[in-house]
Amino acid sequence: MRKRILAACVMGAGIVSSAFAQEAFVGRWAVTPELCHSNGQTAETSALVATDTSLWWFDGYCRIGKMYKARAVYVQAHCGSKGDIPVTLDAHGDRMRVIWNRNPVGEMKRCP
Repeated sequence: MRKRILAACVMGAGIVSSAFAQEAFVGRWAVTPELCHSNGQTAETSALVATDTSLWWFDGYCRIGKMYKARAVYVQAHCGSKGDIPVTLDAHGDRMRVIWNRNPVGEMKRCP
């Protein structure tokens, strides 16, 4: 009986700790630090703001639909009148490679 209780506690602790973990891609990102607060018209001139549930970038507001995690995070983004687009977010520390609607954007840096 003790082993079952201990196993349940361990499993519960794992579920609780993972529920509060923040995704690596969450934050504000830009190609250069000078663009961190920019609302430009292209991927190269606008900051990307990512939350657990949405992406806000030059292309507008997108709600995160399906998400698949491997080495990178693969997202189906629901972008209003533009429809669903595929997005890849490959974050490693303060850098992230982004592929937006099958177009590689290159490496972005986390904004301070």
